[in-house]
Amino acid sequence: MTTAVMDSEHRSGRCFFTSMAVVMIAAALVGFAPSFYLRGLVHYPRPNPTLNALVVLHGMMLSLWLLVFYMQTLLIGAGRRDLHMRLGIGGMLLAAAMIPVMYLTTVGGVARGSAPPFATALGWTAVPLAELLAYIPLIALGWRHRRNANAHKRLMLSAGLLLIAPALGRFPIAPPVLAGHAATQILALCLFIPLMIYDRRNLGRLHWATLLGFASAATATLLGIAGVAFPAWSVVASKLPGV
Repeated sequence: MTTAVMDSEHRSGRCFFTSMAVVMIAAALVGFAPSFYLRGLVHYPRPNPTLNALVVLHGMMLSLWLLVFYMQTLLIGAGRRDLHMRLGIGGMLLAAAMIPVMYLTTVGGVARGSAPPFATALGWTAVPLAELLAYIPLIALGWRHRRNANAHKRLMLSAGLLLIAPALGRFPIAPPVLAGHAATQILALCLFIPLMIYDRRNLGRLHWATLLGFASAATATLLGIAGVAFPAWSVVASKLPGV
């Protein structure tokens, strides 16, 4: 890549990645308002189990992760790469700490009966667990390629978009049936389109990290829908540690 192309991408990237961070934060606020941020004040169109300490912790960690991502984009835009790298260490520790919390929240949701009307609590575990399986390698690769700015920022954005999919699934835009769930998850995948357009305009091609992020999210979506649709997953889920 030439120096001119790198400078062009750096300038446009300042606005793009900050804008995507704002979109993710807004999606989280709207999607999780009825069940978390504004619980009791906003109507929730599906069963809304009582929150326990683990679920609250999960929600707080997700919120903090999104805020850290937003701050990281601002620091890069301000030319404070030194602070970006320092905050990045804490952000990666937070991202790693979220992994066991995400798993425990998922299996704990079985006892809480946390599932939409069209799924059983056991079957519904396929959705967050598939997302978790996609999230782990994206975060790991994001850390590994932390010195490669082009790959790093795309991998971290992809991980963020993956985490936002559940929020979009709670938007009241589709009926509470499996087909409606599938539609909202496909909508979540569409959030990768701006990143693809950004790549084409600035690189003339899709970056490998963008392709990997989209493929990971698409695979997680398909596995989650299959787990809900086919009873066989419930049998497997019943034997998961912690269920």
